[in-house]
Amino acid sequence: MKNILLITLLAYICPFSAVFIMAQESSGDGETAAEAAVTGSATNVADSTSGSIEGNPLVIAVRSGTISLNDALRLGLAKIREIASAGGDFDKLLKAYNDAGGEVDFDLLNALQSLNLDDDVLKAALVVGGMDSYNSNYQTALVEAAKVAATLLQDRTISKTADIPATIGIDTLTSSGYNVALLELLNAYGAIGSKGSSLLDNVIGASRSLDDSISALGSTSDYLSFLSTLTGSRTFGEIDSESTVLSVSTSNIQLAPGATVTLGSSEAASTISVESKLGKAIDYSDRKILIVGAAKDLTVAGDVTLTNSNDVEDHALVLGAADELKVDGKDITYTGSNLAIAAGGETTHADAHIGDGDEADLYLHNTVISTGGNLAAGTLGSLSISTADFIVGTANSLTSDPDNVYLYANDLIQINGLGFSGGHLDDVYMEAITINLNNVHFPASSEVHLRSRDGTLSFDTFSTPVVGAVNLTKVSHGAINGENALTIDNFIKTSNGFKDNTEALATGKKAFTISSQLR
Repeated sequence: MKNILLITLLAYICPFSAVFIMAQESSGDGETAAEAAVTGSATNVADSTSGSIEGNPLVIAVRSGTISLNDALRLGLAKIREIASAGGDFDKLLKAYNDAGGEVDFDLLNALQSLNLDDDVLKAALVVGGMDSYNSNYQTALVEAAKVAATLLQDRTISKTADIPATIGIDTLTSSGYNVALLELLNAYGAIGSKGSSLLDNVIGASRSLDDSISALGSTSDYLSFLSTLTGSRTFGEIDSESTVLSVSTSNIQLAPGATVTLGSSEAASTISVESKLGKAIDYSDRKILIVGAAKDLTVAGDVTLTNSNDVEDHALVLGAADELKVDGKDITYTGSNLAIAAGGETTHADAHIGDGDEADLYLHNTVISTGGNLAAGTLGSLSISTADFIVGTANSLTSDPDNVYLYANDLIQINGLGFSGGHLDDVYMEAITINLNNVHFPASSEVHLRSRDGTLSFDTFSTPVVGAVNLTKVSHGAINGENALTIDNFIKTSNGFKDNTEALATGKKAFTISSQLR
């Protein structure tokens, strides 16, 4: 791919053995006395003293739904006492400890509870504290990493410029120390995606100490060799990987982070300026990337216009989510140049038909997405587009370089209604194991390249797509046959797929080609 920067448990508990003793006796209706005490059905519970089962904080926690009775019994008396001795919010600490697997250094637990961490950050820190590689020597590193994570992983609503959180740079993270511990914590949180552990093994090494620090690699191109770890196999070819287009200095990449991110407002359209972060580059080495990134999900709540007077293609604005990104019935406009929309997701839909798209990781429905330059949308899972219009090159004159649309999914691209307009569209590139298109019209100026696993071609199969193939149903290309749907008669077979059988473009290039990922 080219011409786009595509490139994250209150006081001591009374003897718990009473529960086990009571568990041997029936309450008369098939429920044990221990279960009755926990569920609140035992008689005279209200008259119990603070030293009874009723006054047991664990019982209170189970009744409140913090953990199940089975989980409470599994943890046992010693651990329950330790958790209670930490002070603070007993329910919160107990749940986090249980969710993290119930194996952690209690000195670490005491240190973490004083930070008043978000539930999920606390759980992630406890998960790292329970790793085989963790020992008490790493406590300081992990606590410091938790402090940093607490500032990054907050739910955000961004509906005006002032809502954009303070950005951080790659160089900021690497200069703060203990960043291996931070990366492990972010991975346990889920912010690096479903294949985060494998990625960390490759980037840092399988054997690592939490009190270590690492330095950032020089540019985005230095990370390209790790791409196949996320995709399973796909990466850039040798020519692309050597291209300076894919090389942006890591010191010029800024992240506006959040846990979950809501972009825009459901009450009114929003205008948000990103100009201060994506000003004009002094020279080629000054190109910039701004990522509005969610460690969980990103949702667009209302129409959003992101403004930037810099419409030179020397930067990219990225809207990203480590899990899911959803746009439904809302429009996104970027007045600058390059716009990328990305989601992590999981590899689970390769052999499945998405249906209405609710299972997709990147979901673009009933939307108009407009950008001054190029547009890219990609996911490590599945991409669903329905009733959409992509407008590119709105900031460029007809005499400028043409603009492109790039769509990538690790598993499935499913499109049910998509049009393209604006400027003069050049390349439209799509790649996935399976591509399934219905009611899509490509303009006459576009050079379309669709790449699926097998590079095979099927028609009128939208409801039952052929896995590994490019499936075309009511798909047209203006340069080949106007508004008429393409058929097999419009293509000729090649050694690696298909190409249209006419020299349709003024450039002499084929208007429509289909190829296999395997070659």
